[in-house]
Amino acid sequence: MFIERLKWLFLNLACAFVPSKKYRELIRYSALRYRIRPGRPPLPVKKRPAPINIAFCFDSHFVRQAGVTMASLLANSKNRTSYNIHCVVDDSVTPEGRAVLTDLVRKMDPGSTLKFLEANHDFDRCPVHRLTLGAYFRCMLPALLPELDEIIYADVDAIFLRDLIELADLDLGDNLLAGVQERPGYINSGFLVMNLARLRSEKIYDIWPETRIRMGEQLQGHDQDLLNLTCQGRILFLPVKYNFFHYMYPHLYRRGGIAPQDHHELKYEVVMVHYACGVPKPWREKRFYMSNLWWEYARLTPFYEELRAELKT
Repeated sequence: MFIERLKWLFLNLACAFVPSKKYRELIRYSALRYRIRPGRPPLPVKKRPAPINIAFCFDSHFVRQAGVTMASLLANSKNRTSYNIHCVVDDSVTPEGRAVLTDLVRKMDPGSTLKFLEANHDFDRCPVHRLTLGAYFRCMLPALLPELDEIIYADVDAIFLRDLIELADLDLGDNLLAGVQERPGYINSGFLVMNLARLRSEKIYDIWPETRIRMGEQLQGHDQDLLNLTCQGRILFLPVKYNFFHYMYPHLYRRGGIAPQDHHELKYEVVMVHYACGVPKPWREKRFYMSNLWWEYARLTPFYEELRAELKT
């Protein structure tokens, strides 16, 4: 964290040479991203009696990263809660890869379970451009989990620094989704609470594939644009601490998307750090912002030596 502290100090010193109060404030709040502290669990609370349902979606390119994300989640939930982990994958994820992830979850928390769900073909005709069909796996959750009314979803290019007990019993009401704003009124799809029951009963899921195909190039953000478009007006906005990626912070501040409470929570209570699109991935660049945290959890997985060897090359 030494480099981050130097950056924080430099930006605060720079304020002395900026005449505009408005831009001084922007620089100070931009600098706060370098003061984010690893969220360590508070004193143990009464254990949640029921496991929390959470979903991850990935193909063969992200098996190891999924392992790191799961390791961080379980490490920061020990003795407080367990998880029913649902992974949407395709046949590129080998039985060997599935077995390693299952063993990782079992060893880190015997009370948690890991279940693999086979991706369906409802989105096969959707455009992908530089992505893969894996980008649409999260959209399949209403169909693949008919027994669940709600689920928490998270990307696997992220790590958790706290448990999800506080969010587990969130009342979505009539809302279809809950997520963190990437810009005012528009959520990032890297962390969601999904109202699976309403997405099914109101036939929202049924229109997703055809809407995506029909809109074509108009939806530059693929699945993320699709979710924001079709659920507009029925999205509950979550605190920024649930999906923090540092380059978003100054933009949100400038547009009024950061509340005073967010400043405190981002400094002391970050739940998930997201190495989102546009950010160098920690498994490719070890010296990037908060990469050290990702590698801390990578050490807990059987993939650590393999990931480190690839980083050296």
